[in-house]
Amino acid sequence: MNLERLAALVSEENLSTAIEDRIVYGRDASRLEGECLAVVWPSRPEQVAAIVEWGREEGINLVPRGAGTGLCGGAVPYTPSTQEDRKGSVVVDLSRLTKIGPVDVERCRVRVEAGVVLGTLNRHLATNDLLLPVIPGSHQAASIGGMIATDAAGLHAVRYGTMRNWVEEITLVDGLGRVHRLTEEGMNDIVGWEGITGFVTEATVRLIPSPTQRTVSLLSFEDEEALLTQRDRWLADPRLTALEYVNRHAARAIGWEARPHLLAEFDSDGGEIADPQRVAALWRARDGLYPVLARSGYPVIEDPEMNGEGLASLLAWLEAEGIPAFGHLGVGIVHPCFRPDDERVPALYERVAEWGGRVSGEHGIGLKKKDWTDAAFRAEARRLKERYDPQQVINRGKLC
Repeated sequence: MNLERLAALVSEENLSTAIEDRIVYGRDASRLEGECLAVVWPSRPEQVAAIVEWGREEGINLVPRGAGTGLCGGAVPYTPSTQEDRKGSVVVDLSRLTKIGPVDVERCRVRVEAGVVLGTLNRHLATNDLLLPVIPGSHQAASIGGMIATDAAGLHAVRYGTMRNWVEEITLVDGLGRVHRLTEEGMNDIVGWEGITGFVTEATVRLIPSPTQRTVSLLSFEDEEALLTQRDRWLADPRLTALEYVNRHAARAIGWEARPHLLAEFDSDGGEIADPQRVAALWRARDGLYPVLARSGYPVIEDPEMNGEGLASLLAWLEAEGIPAFGHLGVGIVHPCFRPDDERVPALYERVAEWGGRVSGEHGIGLKKKDWTDAAFRAEARRLKERYDPQQVINRGKLC
């Protein structure tokens, strides 16, 4: 492996083979691990195409990485299973691509590099009273490139949808080193495909004016049946911007009454609580829920997506099993949390499939869930791989 040539492409300070870096970059937030041979940090978008050319010539697997907040191993180096794969993986960390272009206030648009963190972007946009409204739980760390790769959803998906609704143009470097500027239907080959088609280096994203008023309502219920009835009522309210679920086991962990809860947010006076400090306190409690559960011994978080009659079955099963759970109930995404090595995780996947749902609503497939994808999904992934990365240079072994 010719690392001298790679260092010449990005400069020596942007390349590391130090054991501590290789250990850190051999994993992401999923708790999965792989073998990382080196880490490279491009600082300009044009360097990415040169890195791909190097990877093609060396036969190295290049692993795209944003903030490393992924929960399914999407940024974990693939562990080779055949002799021809043994050259291993180099992680390409895009976190130094951090330029934010001029904000087009009139058209509510801005062009950003892939490593820009959502929280940083929204603080920057606040001076113009604008906002990118896709807000995942990891918004203070998640990068724009990673959000595009996983088609991030988050707290306000019930109103604003997923990242796909807010991307206008993507610059992609594919596995042949070609640079694409994709719009409209072309972006469907990129958004949500977890980097198997190439490196997102830049994107133009749409924005909204920052909400001037937020009100919330927090209700608890005797059981999930009553909760789902109220969910349907709130979903019919055009003012609704978020609808979050906390089951009784998760509520207990943050000091709420041990009953199932719904937290609803409205962009006007639809909620019962208008005091900004009380509203902020409720959202801090909700934002802090997963860290509390993780510290309490439940670090393994899942993200099944379920709607229709299956949703009631899922919530009932989690309740009966004593599994703490929360999630974006407005779009049917639930986050059950488990202890490490809990044997009920495969049982969850089986029941989700049985009830007509998807095993991943927003975290992606990565390495963790690829055995649970269906034939149509695997066929589409192979088609895209053949079109954009026929030599299997980028994010080998992911999705299927």
